[in-house]
Amino acid sequence: MVKIRWDIHRWDTEFAFENLKDYFEIVAGQFDVVRELEKKKILQEPPPGLSEEEFADWQSEIQFFEDRYERDFPSKIRYSFLVLLHIVVETRLRATCNEIAKRRNLELKEKDLKGAAIERVKVFLDKVAKTPVKNQETWQWLKDFQKVRDCIVHVNGRIELSRDKKRLNELCNKELGLSIDSGTLIIEQEYCTKTLKIAQEFFNQLFLSAGFGSSIPVVE
Repeated sequence: MVKIRWDIHRWDTEFAFENLKDYFEIVAGQFDVVRELEKKKILQEPPPGLSEEEFADWQSEIQFFEDRYERDFPSKIRYSFLVLLHIVVETRLRATCNEIAKRRNLELKEKDLKGAAIERVKVFLDKVAKTPVKNQETWQWLKDFQKVRDCIVHVNGRIELSRDKKRLNELCNKELGLSIDSGTLIIEQEYCTKTLKIAQEFFNQLFLSAGFGSSIPVVE
């Protein structure tokens, strides 16, 4: 009798990230198409013979396009993607901790610990499950990602209103794809793709360390 063996939890987690990656690529790609279409509707150079009022109208149209399609809309797309990514990271982290506890019959669960979600997960993996992910740079990136997400969700990117403004200012000076414009957190596509990649690598390390099986079906 043919048996197919695979780790459904690992597959489900990896699929969630790949699905989100595809979503981001599609949204970003479609936005680029729309931006180019809108750009073609505007004269990129002022036609000769414009009056002062007509020239001011042309400048206003150019400024409106730049504000909307070069700054505002890209920012909203990246903000929304990072919020979605954070949801996936946090829910899959907690689900994986629960799965480890279930497979090992551990009485103490991640939810029984104190602190923020990322801190509870780290304590659970290090101290309870004895399955540490030892890459401290990855842990730090995830902690900083939490601060970026909080700034977006709680104060709409206004760094001076964030409780983490000191750390956010430090991050904006590190060429990570983060910057500040008029007090607002600006996120480049580079930061989004790098954070997604780091999250995927983190879970891969965690699954290997915890002894999860392959996410690819194996016929026996």
